[in-house]
Amino acid sequence: MLATVMAFSTVGVAQLKPFTQHVAGPAKKASLHRETVVNTPVPANVQRTERESMHYPVNPMTKSMTLWEQVIGTTTYDNQTNSAMQNRIILDDNNVAHATWTMSTAANSTTWPDRGTGYNSGENNNWGEEPVDRQEDFRTGWPGICRTGDGGEAIFCHQGVDSITMLKRSTIGEGAWEASRLPGTLTNDFLWPRVATDGNTIHVIALSTPTGAATPGTPVNGVDGNLAYWRSSDNGATWDIQSQLFAAIDSNEFEFVNADTYSIDAREGKVSIGIFSQFSDAILISSLDGGDTWNSTIIWDFPIDGYVYDTLSDIDGDSVADIIDITDGCGAVLIGSDGTTHVSFGYGAITDDTPDDTFYSVYITEDLLYWNSTYATDSVYIIGTIQQSADTAIAVGLDQNPDYGTSLASMPTMGEDADGNIFVVFSAADEDYLGDQVFRHIFVSKLAADGTPIGEQVELTPDLEFNEYEYVFPSMWRDASEKLHIVLQRDTEPGLNVRGDLDAWDNNDIVYLAVTNDLNNVSETAQPVAEINLFPNPTTGVVSITGKDLANAPVRVFDALGKEIIHTRISKSFNAQDRESFDFTYLPAGNYTMTVGSGATRVSKEFVIQH
Repeated sequence: MLATVMAFSTVGVAQLKPFTQHVAGPAKKASLHRETVVNTPVPANVQRTERESMHYPVNPMTKSMTLWEQVIGTTTYDNQTNSAMQNRIILDDNNVAHATWTMSTAANSTTWPDRGTGYNSGENNNWGEEPVDRQEDFRTGWPGICRTGDGGEAIFCHQGVDSITMLKRSTIGEGAWEASRLPGTLTNDFLWPRVATDGNTIHVIALSTPTGAATPGTPVNGVDGNLAYWRSSDNGATWDIQSQLFAAIDSNEFEFVNADTYSIDAREGKVSIGIFSQFSDAILISSLDGGDTWNSTIIWDFPIDGYVYDTLSDIDGDSVADIIDITDGCGAVLIGSDGTTHVSFGYGAITDDTPDDTFYSVYITEDLLYWNSTYATDSVYIIGTIQQSADTAIAVGLDQNPDYGTSLASMPTMGEDADGNIFVVFSAADEDYLGDQVFRHIFVSKLAADGTPIGEQVELTPDLEFNEYEYVFPSMWRDASEKLHIVLQRDTEPGLNVRGDLDAWDNNDIVYLAVTNDLNNVSETAQPVAEINLFPNPTTGVVSITGKDLANAPVRVFDALGKEIIHTRISKSFNAQDRESFDFTYLPAGNYTMTVGSGATRVSKEFVIQH
């Protein structure tokens, strides 16, 4: 690997500690043999020697069978989170999916005045028309969605000042939203919420506004950005715990908690909160009594107790800066059916050789890590990594690394199937698609309930011929018993307009993916398609396909501007006497193109929808 260093000036970030070598363990050992720094102190952009690590096995030809891919919305505001993913998709009792995202339609804006909650629903793979208006009539962001125990749904988001906003309605997918603010015992503003539900109980965490925010806040109990907790035992009607602080977040250890560097889950009376702040211990805060009392466990121990940002990263006390292994801030937690809390997060590394200069160096890293509540502190394992075209060094330089502030394998989200197996979906760099910058695609690693890997890391990105899409910010519904339900952001340019690379503005697709949870059911190479017929044409929305050599052929639908909006497949058993129908009544009237097949032998037909 070619590792490079990036220098950052920032208000604050989060931390983690060096990997420990293990004699035995249920997963691949995360024993990382670090490269030597070329120069000390480390200047920005210096080339470093290769780093060896034990990678989870990757077969570059392994792609899981994507059952359906569809664009369900767009946004010009392309930052769904600063670090860890929030819950942005739920399924109701009828297996209808409901998804949220931060959306805006503002063109070439720096303020996105119409920023708010995008929302769409889909049943039997048919989603509603892409929304053009936010759900609320005021500016918000960072929506996380949850089911409530009374058959309704709630969305939690922030306005930038004051408390967290709750949008709630009594029936999922129906009726008007009622907006309210979370009550609090603290006078601070709160940002960047996360939500989990357990029956009629709603659990919410959010961060007090740090001093470096656009509207500056003040430290809480000595922590500049402290995490607070709310609980409602009656589906959001009242809140019996309001802006409660955690004793585990102590100013002796935490100078600050970074934006979005936390995740929450709840199940059968247990609540788990993972905190992945990069300059302090990565910890798991847990409650076995629904949020009444809490205890904490160190996941990964930061090697310098009480470390203060922008001071010398000296672990051994020799007055020389050391490289410190940290989390990248992107973490996820999931409580399994057996009560085990599963944790995944991206791996990072930093050094600070010049105190008080507002800069530190961040190293490009490539691994996704795993830990669970049965493991000891520091027993972390690599479960995912970048997609390499061969077993050789990946040549990704500083300028080719889109700046998400994460590992090249990160942004995890997790689900569990009926057998207790854990699916960790994440976004990772794909060396096969390395242009001016390397593109990220979506992958999944499957683990047994004890964390043992099952099979190989598998790619979920379905676009065999349209791979130059950047897939980031995935969020997966926790129940993976039938299939993986994922919502994510996709565009044609790695990096972000809102932060990081500061790329030119563009419309970003919000995409829904339905993927088989049978990771052995991989995409097969389709035979050349001889012919297809579409009828009726024009149509009011339902289109039928007949033809030859169509079994398992990929099907794509493009709008009049050439944007791919749907990807699926013909059934494997299709024969010349069959016909397959698709219901596109939810699409706007207009001209469309359908391609069937792959490569040079694919066949394209135009069709018109008239309402």
